[in-house]
Amino acid sequence: MTEVARFQTPNRMYSHNVRITVDENPLNAILDYVFDKNGILPVAVWIKTKKSESTLDRELRSSSKAVSLLLQYGCPLKDISDTFTRDSIIGSVIWYINKNIEDILSGNQPDKTPNLSTQPTGYTIK
Repeated sequence: MTEVARFQTPNRMYSHNVRITVDENPLNAILDYVFDKNGILPVAVWIKTKKSESTLDRELRSSSKAVSLLLQYGCPLKDISDTFTRDSIIGSVIWYINKNIEDILSGNQPDKTPNLSTQPTGYTIK
């Protein structure tokens, strides 16, 4: 088995906040990134709710840690987006970030907060 090195995260990183609603839950996703020789490298995603310490908040923090570790071990955001299904909140948020990464990094926020659903019939952005 080969060893894979984890990306050493710096003490300070660039970040962008993304406000999003999934299943009527207002969320704040924070995308941390650094610049490297190949361009911009996402290294962490943190997802929070306004209801701090709720069951949903704890689940999203745990899932965010998993996504961040995958990024730091070199897994592309697209692969993570394909793996976490959109019938979960973390999957919907990662899908949205992956689909809109260029707009997010350039600071272009939509006029209205994106409203996503984890139901298969609601996979479109409202």
